[in-house]
Amino acid sequence: MAAASDLSEYLRGLPEERRATFGRLAAAVADIPVPASTKSFVFRAGQKDHPVYDDAELVFWRAVQQLQLREAVSDGELPLTYWGFHSIDLLARRRVNGILITDRTVYVDDVGRESAQIPTATVDPATIRVADGRLEIAGVGIDLAQVARLLESTSATDAVGYLSAVITAVRAGASEQPDASPASEPTVDELVRASRLSGDFLLPSRPKDAKGLAKLTAKWKVPADETLLVSLSSATFAGVYGIAITDAAVYSRDLMEPVERTPLGEADSFAWDAETKTFRIADGHLAPTLPAITDDNRAYVADLMRKLFRAARAARAA
Repeated sequence: MAAASDLSEYLRGLPEERRATFGRLAAAVADIPVPASTKSFVFRAGQKDHPVYDDAELVFWRAVQQLQLREAVSDGELPLTYWGFHSIDLLARRRVNGILITDRTVYVDDVGRESAQIPTATVDPATIRVADGRLEIAGVGIDLAQVARLLESTSATDAVGYLSAVITAVRAGASEQPDASPASEPTVDELVRASRLSGDFLLPSRPKDAKGLAKLTAKWKVPADETLLVSLSSATFAGVYGIAITDAAVYSRDLMEPVERTPLGEADSFAWDAETKTFRIADGHLAPTLPAITDDNRAYVADLMRKLFRAARAARAA
């Protein structure tokens, strides 16, 4: 199942409270004037009237995909503003260069030079400056020489002013508490859809996942009185293997092995076991890794799975 194809689809996968926060922050950012000299470099979330580019929405979403979703610091971040441009790397691929500001993280990437993910709440607007031919934020910069021919005389300093204003507005807006009552904890479905591995999971709410879930339910003999909430699994000639969560238990199966089951109340862990190269769910229950789980995202997956266990227990208790 493909990941979100645009900003609207991404937002639909977030809890209502997060969508409301996005609306509030996006409106605050939209109120900040974009200096004329930087209009070719600034792309806002949901902007329909870009003064230079007809495909501005696509440019913004490509920045989100390459800067945020590829190595998201946390799930469900709200992308708000991108300052940047495209470049061609050594393999002749078009890449995003620039600064993406979300409600939680400032992503900076100057392809082939330096990159960083900086918590938005810690960014002092005073650290945004032009120094030694670079546009810097918190000491990490974008080399302006590569776009020198596109810059007007005030483009760089105007960019500093604009980005400083955006950071100030986002920090202030993110700290505000919404007027509505506190939102409930996210569901299993919401957690998965907001995760950067959403496309690797199977969900009952996605019609195209129905066949895979039905096959897992039959092959693993999941009891009829349990409701399958999600699976991270693959099907091979040797059968279905992976991990599944119902409203009553956590299941897993490795290739050529029997199905393991642990009641939700006893599933208190999802930790990497280096010796067996599996994940430990409970004493005596080890779950296999899958192609979607790599050395780079193993800790992220473990944290996500623990959140899914908690959400499944909360749903059962409700």
